[in-house]
Amino acid sequence: MTADPQYPDAAAVILNMEEKTDDIVHYTSTYKRIKILKDSAKEMATVSLGYLRGGMEVAAIQGRTIHPDGSITDLAVKPADLMRAKQGEIEIHEVVFNLPSVETGSIIEYYYQLRYAAKSGTGSGGMCSNPVWEIQGNYPVRKAHYSFAPCPGVLDSAAGVGGFGIMDEHGQMLYNLSWYTHLPAGKTLQPSIAKRFDLDLSDIPPLPNEAWMPPIESHRYEVRFYFTAGNTADVYWAQQARYLLGDVNRFADTSNAIKSAAAGIVSPSDSDLDKAKKLYSAIQALDNTDFSRAKGRAELKARGFRVAKRADDTWNQKSGSGQDIALLYLALLRAAGLNAYPMKVVDRRYNTFNPNYLEANQLDSLVIILEVGGKEVVLDPAEKMCPFGLVSWRHSGAGGIRQTSSGAGSGITPLLPYAANTLTRRATLTIAQDGSVTGKLNFTFIGQQALHWRQLALRVDDPAVHNDFDRWLQTQVPAGTQAHLVSFSNLDNTAAGLTAEASVTGTPGSVAGKRILLPAAFFTNGETRNFTSEANRQLPVDMEYAAQVKDGVLYHLPAGYTVEAAPAAANIPWPNHAVYVFKPAQSDNGLNIGTALTRAFTILDPGEYGQLRDFYQKVAAATQQQVVLTAGDAAKGN
Repeated sequence: MTADPQYPDAAAVILNMEEKTDDIVHYTSTYKRIKILKDSAKEMATVSLGYLRGGMEVAAIQGRTIHPDGSITDLAVKPADLMRAKQGEIEIHEVVFNLPSVETGSIIEYYYQLRYAAKSGTGSGGMCSNPVWEIQGNYPVRKAHYSFAPCPGVLDSAAGVGGFGIMDEHGQMLYNLSWYTHLPAGKTLQPSIAKRFDLDLSDIPPLPNEAWMPPIESHRYEVRFYFTAGNTADVYWAQQARYLLGDVNRFADTSNAIKSAAAGIVSPSDSDLDKAKKLYSAIQALDNTDFSRAKGRAELKARGFRVAKRADDTWNQKSGSGQDIALLYLALLRAAGLNAYPMKVVDRRYNTFNPNYLEANQLDSLVIILEVGGKEVVLDPAEKMCPFGLVSWRHSGAGGIRQTSSGAGSGITPLLPYAANTLTRRATLTIAQDGSVTGKLNFTFIGQQALHWRQLALRVDDPAVHNDFDRWLQTQVPAGTQAHLVSFSNLDNTAAGLTAEASVTGTPGSVAGKRILLPAAFFTNGETRNFTSEANRQLPVDMEYAAQVKDGVLYHLPAGYTVEAAPAAANIPWPNHAVYVFKPAQSDNGLNIGTALTRAFTILDPGEYGQLRDFYQKVAAATQQQVVLTAGDAAKGN
């Protein structure tokens, strides 16, 4: 076997795999048999498994490599057991082993088993597992078997049968085992009469690898077991919303200290909007430890501080996590007499909110909703350097639970408008007679890209920021040229656009006799490149946020050269979605080329991909035009 006929590009194929969890006899095991088809899949020969020492132990590890000639090399080296972290008396360990002598054409085969204690503090019985089966991965799977034998009683309707239960962070005992599934068509999961779960699958495709994919966790075939109090989805999320409000209202209490702080920041004559902006500026000035360094309990104690339990603590310490600062802002708004509400949302980098999966931990971000001027404004105070009125794209179009004027409920934050995220690129280029260019580039960032670079500057030193920006620059200029950052402006001023100046040199075009050929669109566009290369689409397109890019390029011609052929103007509309405008113009200074790509959409279904690809193919055709310069007699003689 040299390739999988159904997936000819696959670097490996999993021939057979099994995952078993058995709470009756207290063990979990994994078995895999994998065919290595390309060198890039040799990394699969390195296997790591994590476990909690003190509650679990590695009971067995076996492995071997079957070579293309049929010979076998057994795993003989003792696996490395590394401690990765420590939580109280529990050590988090990782066992790593490498299958020997793996080459393209080999089959690797391994098995490991973890055993856990019969007693673990969950009721009067033992450890109750809630495995996650990530059915789909990077490689196709021929056959797979999953099984789970849960603790006795967790599938019974009477709460507490068998004495098992898991306590959540609110002190509620969760006695019922639930499961969320996303499986191939025709496959379901139900417990057997023996109250165990078995799932057999075959011909599982690999995960798609497409440009601008949504979070893969939202589309992967998987099964997630978890414990609940036996509530329906409506009851569960209403309960979680009440918990949220209780926790928030305790932390964001408008104490006398908070009222005094708010009064010292705003004036009675300020409008509600001005009050909100002044308070926002005040909390943005605090030390957000999500972007600096969280202070441990010992350091807080040494400085006379404590772990924040109230907004007062965060204000007094002038420091806190992003969530602490967001809740402080909520308290200050309320102290100033403004109507504001908390909302817990999902982080769109990793997932989309799934109300059928009854797990509140999928909501890991906090935004604040301000009522002002009869409208709701979503604010993101937990994000350092995020301007007032803007939210990180990760929290736009994000579902979750929130407080409203009438109580608790669910909702989704608005997607960002394209005008909020603008990149302006300017190039002033001098063309030499050999076709090389030298010049200056100017960039102005408004919105998400400005937020990205500003937050990066908080986390790393200046040389690292400059190196990252230089790498990004190379994705913006044509092949044959090199660009380097000269300076940033307004890196700390979120009230203005972030600007950057760069230098550029190189040869973006070519010389043919007395002609110089140059790209009409000097700046590149990654969106165009990705979508014109992908003919088909399985998953939705998620562009993260709507945006517009405006370019202006001035070519200073060499002495004695004239424009023989200028690119044609273009206006390419995609109604209600996007538009591309291309405008060349000659002047005494040379040739000016202006372009603008405005994309008003963020997420598209696969059914719309044909229209999207057609639009970007037309954009690509417009941007691939060339400028042709011709030398006169004087220039030819030089």
